[in-house]
Amino acid sequence: MTTQLMFYVDLNRCINCKSCEMACNEYYNLSGVHRRTVVSYETESNEGTVHFSISCNHCKNPVCVIVCPENNFQKRQDGIIVHNSSNCKSCKRCIQACPFHAPKLNPKTNRADKCNFCVERIDQGLKPVCVENCITGALSIMKVDSNGIDTPKLNTDIPIANYTNPSIFINRKQPGQLFLRKGCSFI
Repeated sequence: MTTQLMFYVDLNRCINCKSCEMACNEYYNLSGVHRRTVVSYETESNEGTVHFSISCNHCKNPVCVIVCPENNFQKRQDGIIVHNSSNCKSCKRCIQACPFHAPKLNPKTNRADKCNFCVERIDQGLKPVCVENCITGALSIMKVDSNGIDTPKLNTDIPIANYTNPSIFINRKQPGQLFLRKGCSFI
């Protein structure tokens, strides 16, 4: 069995606090670019406002790996797509090709930059910094059989998502569900 690490996002728990964004930016000393972003949108159903923390989805069939002329993207055995920006020539092909806008141009380095799943932390048995700092538990990681990854049903008109097969599991928002912060309970 081939396993893949993937992000698990619980839309019932995300409160738009942006702790994941800030932790990532602080850990990697980023400014002017975000590897992880919390987006908010209104749904047509009675889910109301949904907050969604997104970064690189470490796709099963990543287009960034295919389009980079410098071979700066590598897919590891655990499914993590690692980007080495040292050879980046700022051609922006990865930025234009990614249906999820994960690679971005870093204004400080003028090179492509993206989430690397905190691979150095994963290799030490730690969680990604965004997951570790999510105060509500809305963001976590899971290990799955890579052959069983299905394209999540995102509210999007991104046809290429059926090809890239993003490695992300989304727990959809349930109307009327009460959220409690991790560790809190009723008295």
